[in-house]
Amino acid sequence: MSTIPLAIAAGLLVSASTGAQPLTPATGTIVAQAPCPFTNYEEASAFTRRYYSRDEYTRTVANPAVECLRIQYSSDGLKVVGFVVRPRENGAAKYPVIVYNRGGFRDIGKIDSWNLIDFYGFASQGFVVLASQYRGNDGGDGRDEIGGADVADVMALMQLARRLPYADAANVFLYGLSRGGMMSFLALKQGFPAKAAVVVGALFDLEAMNRRAPEMVKKVMAGNDDFARDAAAVLRSRSVMNWPEQIDVPLLIIHGANDQEVPAVDAMAFATRLAELRKRYELIVYADDVHEAAVNRRDRDARIVAWFRQQLPR
Repeated sequence: MSTIPLAIAAGLLVSASTGAQPLTPATGTIVAQAPCPFTNYEEASAFTRRYYSRDEYTRTVANPAVECLRIQYSSDGLKVVGFVVRPRENGAAKYPVIVYNRGGFRDIGKIDSWNLIDFYGFASQGFVVLASQYRGNDGGDGRDEIGGADVADVMALMQLARRLPYADAANVFLYGLSRGGMMSFLALKQGFPAKAAVVVGALFDLEAMNRRAPEMVKKVMAGNDDFARDAAAVLRSRSVMNWPEQIDVPLLIIHGANDQEVPAVDAMAFATRLAELRKRYELIVYADDVHEAAVNRRDRDARIVAWFRQQLPR
């Protein structure tokens, strides 16, 4: 039997019998990009307008020293929506990378203009920020699994960092907010090569959350096949409280004392586990602050930059 001749041209796999079909891009490949879509300040989210002034918003959007791109990148053969924010300097400079893991679930809590303002701040301090909306969100392929196969979307950003000529893939850090803290812990468990990590308002203990708010957990996990089969196993395996020994990078924990979504006592309990294991960590709890530590966001971000810079080569 003769074999079917194949040819590859312009990203297409050409078969003599079936015609042309697109090749699946390699994991961590950007397949589409466009400038970040900023609205007018009046159309920005209520959260943005509460914690970020009109002047700061306007200056950030117009900042010529930073480039902000909304991208689609490949992960497990899916097109996932994300962002790249970087210093807009020419030449051969390479910058350390922050992989940001968002909070929320599905399109609730997706990356918003206030996140991008924070990313501009990090880029202005000499970091490249890579961030994902996770699969199935904001128009991306697939389905958000809340800590299941979607952890691969975080891992794929490491591959993306290796492909970007301006990214220093030897110095990559993780930053997770809320559910993104859980995603960061799961990525570390799977071998993400971070030099250090920061979590803000992180989910440390899904089992405790399920005891406090079972209907909320049920809503978040709706449509999750693993959860439907064995809810207890999913909550246990995605709770870093059950495996703190697997966190082997310097960890900065930031929490608001008035966090209405994840109580600060969870952060304190996890810090205690790390102390028992003699892990390197620091815990900051802001009095009268919210889930995102937004009241103290300038101090929060200064601490994050300082924490990451401590791990850079001298």
